[in-house]
Order: sequence, then structure tokens, then C-alpha cells
Amino acid sequence: MANPQLLGYHSAVMLARMFCQTTISTGRHRPEQKRLPLIVAAAVAAVAFALTSITQAQPNTSVNLLLNAAAARPGDTVFAGIVLESAPNWHTYWRNPGESGAATKIDWALPSFITAGDIMWPPPEEHVAGGLTTYVYHGKTMLIVPLTVSSNAVPGQYEVTAKVDWLECYEECVPGESTVKARLEIATEQRASPHADQINDWLKQIPRRYPDLQVISYWNQNPSGDINELAIVVAANTNIQPANFIAYPIDGVEVLPAVQLETTAQGETRLLKKVKLYGAGLPQSISGILWRPGKGLEKPVAVEVELKPASSAKAAQTATQTTAAPTTAHAASGVAALIAMLGLAFLGGLILNIMPCVLPVISLKILAFVQQSKESPGRVKKMGLLYGLGVVFSFLVLAGIVIAVQRAGGAASWGMQMQNPYFRFALLLVVTLVALNLFGLFEVGLGATVPGAASNLTRKGGPFGAFLNGVLATALATPCTAPFLTAALGFAFAQSSASVILLIFASAAIGLAAPYVLLSWQPAWLKFLPKPGPWMERFKVAMGFPMLATAVWLFDLTAPSFGDGGILWLGLLLVLVGVAAWVWGEFVQRSIGQRKIAPRVAIVFCLAGCAAILEGPLDWRHLNKHPATGTARQNTRGGIDWQPWSREAVEKARAEGRPVLVDFTARWCLTCKSNERFAIETSEVREKLRLINAVAFKADNTDPNPEITAELKKHGRAGVPLVVVYPRRADQPPIVLPTVLTPGLVLDALETAGK
Repeated sequence: MANPQLLGYHSAVMLARMFCQTTISTGRHRPEQKRLPLIVAAAVAAVAFALTSITQAQPNTSVNLLLNAAAARPGDTVFAGIVLESAPNWHTYWRNPGESGAATKIDWALPSFITAGDIMWPPPEEHVAGGLTTYVYHGKTMLIVPLTVSSNAVPGQYEVTAKVDWLECYEECVPGESTVKARLEIATEQRASPHADQINDWLKQIPRRYPDLQVISYWNQNPSGDINELAIVVAANTNIQPANFIAYPIDGVEVLPAVQLETTAQGETRLLKKVKLYGAGLPQSISGILWRPGKGLEKPVAVEVELKPASSAKAAQTATQTTAAPTTAHAASGVAALIAMLGLAFLGGLILNIMPCVLPVISLKILAFVQQSKESPGRVKKMGLLYGLGVVFSFLVLAGIVIAVQRAGGAASWGMQMQNPYFRFALLLVVTLVALNLFGLFEVGLGATVPGAASNLTRKGGPFGAFLNGVLATALATPCTAPFLTAALGFAFAQSSASVILLIFASAAIGLAAPYVLLSWQPAWLKFLPKPGPWMERFKVAMGFPMLATAVWLFDLTAPSFGDGGILWLGLLLVLVGVAAWVWGEFVQRSIGQRKIAPRVAIVFCLAGCAAILEGPLDWRHLNKHPATGTARQNTRGGIDWQPWSREAVEKARAEGRPVLVDFTARWCLTCKSNERFAIETSEVREKLRLINAVAFKADNTDPNPEITAELKKHGRAGVPLVVVYPRRADQPPIVLPTVLTPGLVLDALETAGK
């Protein structure tokens, strides 16, 4: 491609030579002297053209300015895209150009109420020429800059101007300069521009930091002069398998481009980089990107990291082993952190007793305590300990499942068993049978009669019944979470040590069981309860209704897993189970005469019907384990306009300068439902969302969703509920709300996010 600058230069030289030859001519060359004014004028014009070509933008790179918003409101953030499009074979440079080149610079001329942020750079390509490695952009790229509109901005039309300076290179390098402009309206409503989608696509390529990315770094010993070796170790389970680490510019320090890649015995990726010091000491912190080249037509990908290299590999390993879980125990370490988390787990388990999930089982325990008030102290203590043992045993089983899932490379979360349709189905059957038992359709123990039901209630349950009560309490507690418990479980799920996970779960179990064990060992406290009598039978029946409500809730969770006909056929199955329980109680357990074979035949027929429904219409062997609940919008009439959650949707909304509310929830999480009903789905919150032009996303974790599990872990939570509010300004961190919400907490977070 012809270069206008070089053409101008050569033309100026040629005409200058002609000018010089003419001026030294003798008198006999009069005809040439007559051409002198013309030659001088041509020379001046050529020199002017050459000088002008140096200061004007070259055709090898075109520049354009795009905004993602045509109109913005005071307080909004608008993303400006500087589009650089180079001719074939030409390139411009990344923020760290490498061993040669110069980074692109942008100078803004903006209205006084608009502030420009730092340039957001997409990942570069690696370019090697003449033995030098540089980091460049070929073809089309977009540098993105956030423009923040202050809250005191005056409505009207305004001009946004950017002066862009760059260096473009092919066989030669030429500096370029261009001034580009765009119009932005400040109005009462935000309006996207035709370029919004294009800018959003480039925003997705910007390297971001991921708090749960496991990376350690350290200095290898024995430096060679001013050259040191930096080791970077990336965990095996990370989504990116880096090919290099490219550092951001550091004064007095150069991280050389060459890299040595190794794979450790644990499957980790180790990158060894040479670091050259120019009179400076070893840096305490090095920021940059873990980079992987694109394949084919794909662009490179990268994640941003900030390394704080340890003095040695041993020091790095020690620091890793004592690092606390994100957002839960940064201020503590080692034994102190573990003791603090054990205390939080105990308090969380204690609070679980008053959460809605466990209330049906509390009703059973109240009934048991009334009956136990007349029992011997030794028996009361035994029953209390067996209940506590059932709780602890169940929690340790859950801890074992968590450890097994983590060892298998999966993502574990609190309440994850409720994501399994078979577990929900089994729990539905158990709770339904417990409700029918409380209604008196059948008795747990054999040989019972109606007159002796009240007086023999505890005997019928027996030690095994007390133990099963503890198991049932745990099963119903897992759909709920509680204050303090979220921090402790977040700590536990972030650990690789099985013993720590077991300790945290055991502490929570002791907290859940403690009130009942304590009461059973203080018989004097039971004297305040009413005396046993016929009223207990009525109370027992009354307690069946909370358990029946729990069964209805579980039915609503379980039926969708059986497909379109799940509601009908699962309902009929429960009816047959009820008939079988009634036949057994009425004609086998409470029959005064000789028990005939007919009732047993009736039960067989009922169970055969159940088996036929399970194998036929319900097709229980092929349950839909992943129904499309994660993408469903759960809107109520006149309520919040919930959108299905995804990371991309949140990023797009933030790129548009809109605040974001994300509700991580599940249909089986009663704490979530309580938060939604009393703190989120309120008229005040709906109005606030409208006033700040926020977007509300629902992240449904009813069924397994690895992306949601990763997002929960990122914010230090072991499970739902989790409510996160993202501020309007993209450079502000998200606001993570407590487990149990009030309308005031949500409104305060939205007020902060809307500024």
C-alpha cells in the first residue's frame, strides 16, 4: 500500500533539488530562471503536504467513536467504544505493547458533569517479528471507556470528543492521530443507541477478575543478576487453561514475554516467567492477565489477576493452606477461624429451630414433651439423646455427601439433596404418611387401639421413633438456611479438608438438637407443660395439619419432575397410599375381631395400584432431573417483572448503566419464599426499581445449575437464599444482602445502587 507520507517526502526532495540547481545557475541560463517562481511554489506545496501528512491520521487505521446510549439520565454510566480498524497486515498495540511499540492513548474533551474512567482493553494477540514479541490488535478492535454522568447533569444535547493517538506498524511504524466525536442527550429516560449490542459484545471480551479463581505465585530462588524467575500456579479445576501471563506495565520492572509451561502432578498449570528489574526491588504486587490464544477465527480469551508473589514456593503453599473462605473469614486464620466458624454453625443450627421448614417437627416434639412429662427421668433423657443422635447422624451423612461430591470434582451446596427429584419424592411419601399417622388413620406401633393411643404415644414411637424424628427434622431443615449458618456453611464448602467439613456440620447439628436435649435433661422444666389427657389426641390431630401443609408444598416441588401428567398421577398415587394406610389402621391395627386375610388383600391391591402408576404414567425410572425451572420467569400479577438470570444478562444490563437486583432462590427454599413475600415483592421495592430503572433477575436453583452454584460460592454462600444488588456504576462492587431480609434492607441497597 502506498504511503502518502513517503510520497510527500520524496516529492519535496525532488523539487528541492530542482530549486537548488536553478538558483546556482549562471546568467546564460536565463530560460530556467524564468521557471523559478513556479518551481518554488511547487516545492513549498510539496513540503506542506509532507508535513501535513505527518500530523493527519493515516489510512492504515480508521477510528470511530460509538456510545451504547443515545440518551442517558443523571447518574447513569455510558460506555464509549473507540473502534480501531487496521488495514490488512497492520496492527495497533495493547496497554503493554511488549518489547516494542506504544500503547494507544485517549484524551477526552467532555462536559464538566461527565467523567471518563480507565480504558478497558480486550485481550491482545501475540505478535513475533524480528525476534521481538509484542501484544497487538489486528483488524478491528474496540477499546471501551466508562463515562459517568453526575447526578447534577443538566438535560440537553452534548458533544463527546476523544483525541486518539496510536502507533500502527507493518514493515514500518507510523504514528497516527484522530479526533472523533459523538452526541449524547441527557434526559429523564435512558435510551439505547443502535451500537449498544455491538459494545455489549465487546464488553464480554474484557478480562475480569474471578474471586474463586485459585492462583498462587512465588519467586524462585537464586536470581541471575537483575533477572528473577516468577512462578504462577493455576488450579486444575479452573475454566481457563492459560498459555501465558501478560503483565500490565510496571515502573522499573519488565515481565519478559517468554514463558515456560509445566503441568504438576496434581494437574495444575505452572507458568515460569522471567522478570527483569531496572534498579527497582521485587514488586509486591503484579497485575495482568492469564491469557490463552484464540483458535481459528476465535479471539484470545483472558482473565484478570492480581498476583502477590510469596518469597518462595514453601511460603506460597503455607499461605494457601491458611487462607480463609471468601467474604467469611478474611480477618481470621488457622485455629481461630475454625473456632469462629464452629460457633457460627452452632448458632445457625439453633436458629433453624424457628425457621418455617422445621416447624412441623417442632409440633411433634411439643407433643412428645407433653407425654414425657409423666415418664421417668431416665427414659426422658434417653429419648432426648436419641433425637439428638438422629440429628447429628443425618448432618454427618450430608457432610459425607458434600465431601464425596467435592472429591468427584462436582459443586456441592447446602440443600443440594432437595435438587434430586427422587429425594423429594421419598420425602413427600414420608411426610404424607406422618400426616396420616397424626390424623389417626394408622399407628406407628402394632397392636394399638384408639382408647390407648394417647397413653401409649411415646411407647409406640420408642427409641427408634425418637431417632427418626431427628432424621426427619434434618431432612426438613435443609430447604431452609438461617443467619450465621450461611457464613459457616460458606466456610465449610470452601474447604478441601474433610475433617473441617465434618466439624462444621456436626456443630450445626448440635445447635439444631440442643434445645430438645437440654429440655429432656431438665425434667423440672416439663412440669410447666399441661398434664397428659384426652386433649392430647385432639392436639395430635391438629398437629397433622402443618405436616399436611408440608406435604402439599413437597407435592408442588415434586410433580413437575414427572412431566405433564405429574400432578394428576402423583395425586392419585398419594390417594392410594392414603387408602392403604387407612385399611391397615382400620382393619388390621384396630380390628377388634379376628384379622381376616381380606384387609391384607386390599392393601396388596392398593400397593399394586401404586406400582402400576409408578411404572406406567409416572415412569419413575426416568424422572426429568433437569426441568426448565432455571430459565422460567416467575412473575405474579402486578409484581416485579422478573427476568431469567444469566451472567451475560447481568453484564448487559450493567453495560447499559442500569442497577441490577438478582434473587438467587429455589422453590424448595422456604426462607427464600419468606424473603420474596415480605421484603422483595412489596409496593415500595417495586416503585424503587421503577424509579432507578433497575433490572430484576431471578436465578432459580430448584434443580442443579452449576453456574448458579459457582455464583453462590463466588459470594461466599453455600446455598440459597442470596440477594445481590449491583450498582449503576460498573466500577462499584456488588452489594450482598443478609440471609433474612427486611424491606428496609432491600430499599437501602437499591438507593445506594441507583446513585
